[in-house]
Amino acid sequence: MFQDNYPERMKRIYHINASIYHNVLMSVVKTVMATPLLQKIQCFGQAGWKEALLEDIDADVLPAFLGGNRTDPDGNRLCKTFITHGEKIPEEYYLCNYEKTLSQAPGVQTLTIARRSKEEVSVEVREPGSHLEWEFELKEWDKDIKFAVLFTENSSEESKAVEMVQKRRVDTCYGPEKASIHCQKKGTYVLLFDNTYSWMHPKEVAFRVRVRSSADDGNLEWT
Repeated sequence: MFQDNYPERMKRIYHINASIYHNVLMSVVKTVMATPLLQKIQCFGQAGWKEALLEDIDADVLPAFLGGNRTDPDGNRLCKTFITHGEKIPEEYYLCNYEKTLSQAPGVQTLTIARRSKEEVSVEVREPGSHLEWEFELKEWDKDIKFAVLFTENSSEESKAVEMVQKRRVDTCYGPEKASIHCQKKGTYVLLFDNTYSWMHPKEVAFRVRVRSSADDGNLEWT
């Protein structure tokens, strides 16, 4: 619909140094593109594109690194005075610029949650009014995990689990996930790490958990 009813002023698109994966993708995209638009797209590997560019662009206008004659006043063939090239982003601008060290902290355990599976960590709370505290982070920067906290008042199979912390996907690229809940009842609290939504990737999680009663001081160790 957009191709038929909305005008476009593009003359030509050149895909240069295209990989085999790009060509496979384009072969799929071409099946839904209008013929006039397809005729404006040219894909090249590592050869033939310089000659094609010069057919549409004068050599004195085309930058030297693309096969033309134009350079910067200082002779730079990359023409950085009027073309912004992609470069590596300085690390001081990284949003996820911290070292993951939770796995080395006291009381930390490690879980590997396979793809399409989940793991549970059970914690017994014996005193009503206690606080259940946890902290975890994923080893991978670009992964997340579904997390929830469940509660059962007794260990019988008929006892229905109640969701105390709603299940949600959590990533830890900005720092470890830290939280706690007030346990109004004694019973079994379960930390659920759910990776059933991932078809390909296992997840490695470093975590620690502790139960703090109202009488505990601030020096309670993680277990």
